[in-house]
Amino acid sequence: MSYFTELARLLAHQLTKFATMRRHQLIGQVATIDFWLNEARLCLGLLDGYSARYKRLHDAQMKYVMEHKVVDFDPRNPKVNVALTPPKRASDDELDNARSALREAVYRFLVRCYNKGFIEEDVVRRESAPFGIVVMPTDLKPRR
Repeated sequence: MSYFTELARLLAHQLTKFATMRRHQLIGQVATIDFWLNEARLCLGLLDGYSARYKRLHDAQMKYVMEHKVVDFDPRNPKVNVALTPPKRASDDELDNARSALREAVYRFLVRCYNKGFIEEDVVRRESAPFGIVVMPTDLKPRR
């Protein structure tokens, strides 16, 4: 698991936990909602930029290996040099799953905050948009 997908998993877990808190606990998280949404936006940006960063990392490492003729050796047979393998890339599925989990957690948190009366509908919609989240009217309880 990559650092970025692990970070997304951890943040999604935290936001999901917030969405299940009792009202007096949830309001404390609403007081810091800007922080948590900024963290989520940053994390989504890290996931979205992963492929470009990995390509730079891979290319730089492979260039160095080729220019300096870096090889590895097998400790069981030190006379045999082995070409170094490129750095391991996180799979597209891993990145997609991390994005989905993060988006779902953000949405659940925002909807819960709205349904408990702590934020307005326009906040839910505005904060959902950067994540590509479509707010379902059926998820929002009517206000009296």
